[in-house]
Amino acid sequence: MSDHEQTMPSRGRSVFVVTTITFVLASFFVVARLISRFGVLRHKTADDWVMILAWFLAFGLSFSIDYGTSKGLGRHDVDIPQSWLGQLRGSEYAFTILYNPALMATKTSILIFYLRMSRNTQQILRIASYITLGVVNIAGVVLTFLNAFQCSPVSAAYDPTKSNQKCISIVTLYLCSAPVNIITDLAILVLPIPVLTGMRLPQRQKTILILTFALGVFVTIVDVVRIYYLQQAVDVQSIAHSRLGTGVDFAWTASTALMWSAVEVNIGIICACIPTLKPLVKRILPSMITDRTRSASVTEKSGSFSSQAQGDSNGDQRPSVAESNTNLRPLPPARIGATQEEEMDMMDFLTTPGGMAPAISNPINRTHTARTTRTAITENTVYFGFVNMKRPKSMLKTRGKESFKYCITVTILFFLWGFSYGLLNTLNNEISQIANQTISQTLGLTSAYFGAYFFGALTVGQWALRVGGFKTTFITGLCIYGTGTLMFWPSAVLTSFPGFIISNFVVGFGLSVTETAANPFLALCGPSEYAEFRLLMAQGVQATGSVLSQLLAEKVLFRSVASDPSLIDVQWTYLAIALFTVILALFFYYMPLPEATDDDLAEQASNLGISPSQKVFSTPKLGLNPTLLYTSLALAVSAQFLYVAAQESTSVFFGSLLHSLSPASKLTLSATNYGILGHTTFALGRFIFATLCLVLTPRILLLTSFFGGTIFAALTMSVSTNANGVAGPALIFFFFEGPVWPLIFAIGLRGLGRKTKQGASYLTAAASGGAVFPFVMLAVQRLNHRSTQYAFCVVVALFAFGLLYPLYLNSVPRVRHVVDPVPEGQLLPRDEGDGGRDTPVRRLSHRFSVIYEKIKSPRPGSGGAWVEHRESGGGSARG
Repeated sequence: MSDHEQTMPSRGRSVFVVTTITFVLASFFVVARLISRFGVLRHKTADDWVMILAWFLAFGLSFSIDYGTSKGLGRHDVDIPQSWLGQLRGSEYAFTILYNPALMATKTSILIFYLRMSRNTQQILRIASYITLGVVNIAGVVLTFLNAFQCSPVSAAYDPTKSNQKCISIVTLYLCSAPVNIITDLAILVLPIPVLTGMRLPQRQKTILILTFALGVFVTIVDVVRIYYLQQAVDVQSIAHSRLGTGVDFAWTASTALMWSAVEVNIGIICACIPTLKPLVKRILPSMITDRTRSASVTEKSGSFSSQAQGDSNGDQRPSVAESNTNLRPLPPARIGATQEEEMDMMDFLTTPGGMAPAISNPINRTHTARTTRTAITENTVYFGFVNMKRPKSMLKTRGKESFKYCITVTILFFLWGFSYGLLNTLNNEISQIANQTISQTLGLTSAYFGAYFFGALTVGQWALRVGGFKTTFITGLCIYGTGTLMFWPSAVLTSFPGFIISNFVVGFGLSVTETAANPFLALCGPSEYAEFRLLMAQGVQATGSVLSQLLAEKVLFRSVASDPSLIDVQWTYLAIALFTVILALFFYYMPLPEATDDDLAEQASNLGISPSQKVFSTPKLGLNPTLLYTSLALAVSAQFLYVAAQESTSVFFGSLLHSLSPASKLTLSATNYGILGHTTFALGRFIFATLCLVLTPRILLLTSFFGGTIFAALTMSVSTNANGVAGPALIFFFFEGPVWPLIFAIGLRGLGRKTKQGASYLTAAASGGAVFPFVMLAVQRLNHRSTQYAFCVVVALFAFGLLYPLYLNSVPRVRHVVDPVPEGQLLPRDEGDGGRDTPVRRLSHRFSVIYEKIKSPRPGSGGAWVEHRESGGGSARG
């Protein structure tokens, strides 16, 4: 080796060492797996054979990288001899073909293992595993063929002497396919967690399990690191046109990305092999997975638990069941009655094939223990030895600190979609500038987002809420939303307008599903008379998140777009949001949230004195007397639709309004900062009206909001002054429109009974008004050749028509009695004959009956907690 070769900068050696070491480690674990499965258990399954295939592909992948390092991979272009280029391109081409099959085989082996693990036990895990398996293999096959036939002719991909070729950019392809890899990585990591955390395992097995999942997290991180280095491997300006290996210093910059790709595959193989090694480890190092020092004490404790459980099973007591309408079972019972050996058998089903029961316990005793365990379920359940949570009661019965805790938890979701809305608003404007989009195309992005609310709320949102419950709907919406944020990635790489349309639609769809459950959750979780207050406060947090995201986007994320028109760097923000979404979905899975069944909601409506058959008027008017509840809901949905249409139309054209009235140099604040200030007053309106809800009737506040919004929208349209002068009434309009959505939602839901969840989906779907009327404002400007300020007549008309709903609420006596909050101590039966009027005689009679009940029922201690305790105990006894 010459002195020049020794002193030239090269990453080849480090790439060779890291790739080789990780492959050797992967080979060691594969051999150990084969000994454990084929030698110790003498049983072979499909996941073992797929793992062998993955190892051969990983060998080819690692060898192609190692060979490439001997032919210039890791060097600068000037340091690579011309005679090496053909072999270097050949090794890079071999890598591109082998990477996706190796990853696909590794993930397929893991997913087959999940399917074997969940046979006849975890239906949700099986369905999710099948879906992930389909995504992994379809994406893997498509990407493999795209890599193999990246050039026409094919030989041009690895022969640098070929000319007149047509090639796709492999780096672009890898960046565009990155979301699929990340989504499947996260799915494989998350899917078994609910099953495994429901087990009671010895401490050392817990440690091994935690380390295995830590490796899985590391694989996901490696995938992200690989993407980062891939982006460094090409010039952003020519990312969509670069041929494999033809970028400036590609061998130098891409070498690190190739190395991390090999690390990703090899560490993935190690993770897939670890769960299968227990039979071998029990033969060689049994003390590694057995806590012998704790064996006696655990057996003694479990024996006492078994005795207690057996005693309970002979009594009249039955295990209490959480008041939930969800199909997910986030709180599986702890196995209190099992011995340590039997609890260790819970892990055996991860490592032994179906039908091969461990020979350490009598089947009769095992059956008896299983029965005892099912009987011994308590209200508290344990996850993985470190979570101990009490099952919640119905959300309609939550009070005080308990209600506050659950509402604060769900308010996180409000902040999440407020943050997304603000970010997408700014992003859509930047996209239009970079891609030179027309105004219609920019409005198309907004319409895709709000149009998704119509489909998401009425399909998946309504079905998940009615069938699965609030928790299921939260998790479903978060999963769809996280997928949408990752779909932004390839759109940003290619600056693709159709891609942005799809990603906006999926994000809106996921948020609409989540919002279908979140709004009614806040309205129902706690005393009914404070429903508007809770929802206004949470929506204030949502508006605050929107302001913060716009500030972040303007001051940090998009600050360099003017000089470097690219959105690739913004993808990291969306990746962070996606990862946060996964964590949040797991949090909601384990967080015991209260539910409300249709029977609970019907009982609450009955206690409020609201009958589903109640009519609007005591006598027909003009021959008509519609049902009160359905009329109120229809008007609420219509008002919500009109309000969102006005809100989004104002938000879209507010900047254009200011620019049309004054040049940018004469604005006190920039149009962007005026917009942020407007959304700040919007948030303040929600917080201030939330406080006013404690002293004023919500229907009066809603009338005030619509009336004030109509007046100041008219002033914004008609004032003849400069932009700074028009900004004043426009900012006050933002203030009045802020409280409208939560007020309509809470008032519209009150008293719906069994139709509450269905009504929530209709009210959420009404947000689709934001998809339609911005185009109407644009049409007014273009067809009539009018100014932007004149087009605000659309906003005035929308608020004027929306004013009909609060007028209806305040003018019809029977409607007032239904929608007005009533303190719990004053809940009286209301019949149709007198319109539900609360007379002094009825109030006095009710109070006397309450006093009589308190005197008649003795209660030890003090406070109202005795009633809750009796209800809880009765619930357990009734089981």
